[in-house]
Amino acid sequence: MKNYLIVLCLAICFNAAVTAQRPEPLKEELRSHGPVSIFPENAQKEYVFNNKNPGVPPATFEATTRINSLPVFIAENFVPSKSNADIQASWKSTAAVKKGDVLLARFAMRAVYAKQESGDAVVYFFVQQSVAPRERILWMEISIGPEWKTFDIPFVALFDMEAGEAAIGFTFGALAQKVEIAEVTVLNFQQKITVQQLPAARLTYAGRDKDAAWRKEALQRIEAIRTAPLAIEVKDHTGKPVKGAVVKARLINPVFVFGTAVSVNRINDTGRDAVQYRTKLKELFNAVTIDNNLKWGPWIDVEKREATKVAIKWIVDNGFALRGHNLVWPGKKFTPSFYAKQPGFGPGFADSINKHIEEIVAYTKGKVYGWDVVNEMMHEKDYFEVIPRTQAAEWFKLARRIDPNTTLFINEYSMLNNVASPQNIQTYLNLVTELRGYGAPIDAIGVQGHVGRQPRNPAQVITDLDMFTSTGLPVQITEFDINSPDEALQADYTRDFLIACYSHPNVNGFTMWGFWESAHWKPDAAMFKKDWTAKPNLAAWKELVLNRWRTNISETSKANGKVTARGHLGLYEITVSKGGAEVKMNYQLTKNSMPAVVQL
Repeated sequence: MKNYLIVLCLAICFNAAVTAQRPEPLKEELRSHGPVSIFPENAQKEYVFNNKNPGVPPATFEATTRINSLPVFIAENFVPSKSNADIQASWKSTAAVKKGDVLLARFAMRAVYAKQESGDAVVYFFVQQSVAPRERILWMEISIGPEWKTFDIPFVALFDMEAGEAAIGFTFGALAQKVEIAEVTVLNFQQKITVQQLPAARLTYAGRDKDAAWRKEALQRIEAIRTAPLAIEVKDHTGKPVKGAVVKARLINPVFVFGTAVSVNRINDTGRDAVQYRTKLKELFNAVTIDNNLKWGPWIDVEKREATKVAIKWIVDNGFALRGHNLVWPGKKFTPSFYAKQPGFGPGFADSINKHIEEIVAYTKGKVYGWDVVNEMMHEKDYFEVIPRTQAAEWFKLARRIDPNTTLFINEYSMLNNVASPQNIQTYLNLVTELRGYGAPIDAIGVQGHVGRQPRNPAQVITDLDMFTSTGLPVQITEFDINSPDEALQADYTRDFLIACYSHPNVNGFTMWGFWESAHWKPDAAMFKKDWTAKPNLAAWKELVLNRWRTNISETSKANGKVTARGHLGLYEITVSKGGAEVKMNYQLTKNSMPAVVQL
């Protein structure tokens, strides 16, 4: 029954690697105002449990102890509820508050684990009346990774409230997760200062500064591994060099994958937004991953399958590289309902998976450059309660037999985004080794890049990627987003995460998991708002992907007829003109390319 318990408790957590963190003391100028703590440690606690998941027993509560002498509140939720507020803990005030009083909530928090792609726990902090009508004063989403972070949250009281009439609390029901919270205090400065004078928590990351050493090294590495000499020789019909010709060379398709997830409905729609959607796709990306419609459930839905085929035609006709996602996602919740509702998924379940792989890979043969054969096997294990783990290798073998030319990926999350990344990567590497031991023809490793609101140091992202070198396989960042309302932080980290990944020799592709708010699973992570207003993270993408890394030169040939430059690898369009004559040609720049010779 452990996997179905909801536990809210005060308990000991013995973990030598993690130290509970006490928030920094207030500055003297703030302490001098004599703030009053209105929620002392022994304040009355209340717990709410409204989880309606069938078979889940009532919550149990335990008391009490400390971590490293600090009182730490621990909340663990094994089953997500329909509303995050279904599972919560709150404390009642022990002192009166007047309307207009300026207050500061302070606490430290970390996630022990959280079952979502970014690895960040999602907790809501609230302040409200504890008696009817229970009006809210503050409701704030907090996303937190496994490192202790301190939070300072200033706010103003909206009502007069006597002792016991105010409540603060945290809700935990959004995810299966475990969080630790230390040193919860709320200080009332009354009306002696303004809310602007109080500290406020703002997240950042190491290595963000303009002159960060890691970034200088990464940009130098990019020049070395992502570019090559671009040599163009102009000759006349007799083979003699032509001086003074205007030579233009433009990278039209990088060898590196710069992709995004796309919506079938948005590609197929005819409205104004759909037109804009397709226009931005062609402007910003050279590859796409269909977000949902190539998964098993949508593919066996006849109407969705036919819509997907229409979208695939548009994708291929417009020159995008298409990535297949995914053949097998071995969790019950991702399984077509016909099978998911049956005990043990029903008779013939393994054969049904194989049949699905055969049908969809046969259809997409020649249309996709790669497939996620198995998705999130580290985390989703329901199938392997009824099917041997060796069967995962057979799925790879089957896909290879049907389409020998496509790249076969394994894909996984909880990496490159928090302090636990190296441990998760090692688990992933063990899985890759296991499946290859069963004979799985794995060609490439997919690493999702979902980032919560606390980004990882880019220098550590690079050392995380180093861990994959031992496999000898290329790595693609298959699903990047940074879900943050802080647009400056989001833009800076998009820039730095891109630089870190493009600078690493193991990586050969980078896919954003969507770009428009109205077609994004995490709307805050988009590069365009609903009205197509551009966000700062779009500027970061364009500056690197479409400007700095999209070589575009215009030179005049010298007396020897040559133009020499350095360009990023990929397919170029070369245009040479002189005296009314013009010649165009395509040219593939690789590390070993011979000079492009143009006869004018």
